[in-house]
Amino acid sequence: MNDQSEETDPAGSSPDDPADVVARRIGFAVPGELVSRAELAELDRFATDELRSRRQRCERAEEAVSYTRRLLQGRLDLLRAELSRRDDPAATETLRDLSRVLAGDDRTVSDPAHARATRIRMPEDGDRYAELLDTVVDESTLLHSREVDLATLQAAVDGFAALERDLSVLRRALFDRIDALRDELAARYKDGRAEVGELLR
Repeated sequence: MNDQSEETDPAGSSPDDPADVVARRIGFAVPGELVSRAELAELDRFATDELRSRRQRCERAEEAVSYTRRLLQGRLDLLRAELSRRDDPAATETLRDLSRVLAGDDRTVSDPAHARATRIRMPEDGDRYAELLDTVVDESTLLHSREVDLATLQAAVDGFAALERDLSVLRRALFDRIDALRDELAARYKDGRAEVGELLR
């Protein structure tokens, strides 16, 4: 049985943080291990080189999440095409479910200062993210979806919806860290604590 002292690790990352739980469950970099909540509160104590290193690690982790979401959205498009083709009231309802999944995309940002271009790059271990989607429904099944029954398509929509929610939670946690690190670096540039050349490296 875990005692009270095991609820938080030495770096200040709680194992109960929703994004950290999701990351461990689906095999992504854990936001709280990249930058813990305690560290977020005291970024001014970090050396500039360390801030830049943490930012780069968070950006790489976010790219993996975004790449997986792009793959997921491609598979959802295959589902949507097949469901749209079927003249079946039940298929129409499943299509509505799918539309809700696609509408859940959280690519917008509320703070213009943190607006970001969409940049999707394939991670070095990109194949394993496709394998994660295969645990929901493999791409081969979707490519032959005319032979797939509606119950299987509905299960795929439900599975992808759950994974999309997980990825969105994880992505937001990573963006929170990236934005905080960028803000601290920008502040150092403005007040002279860091050289422009250092910030652009």
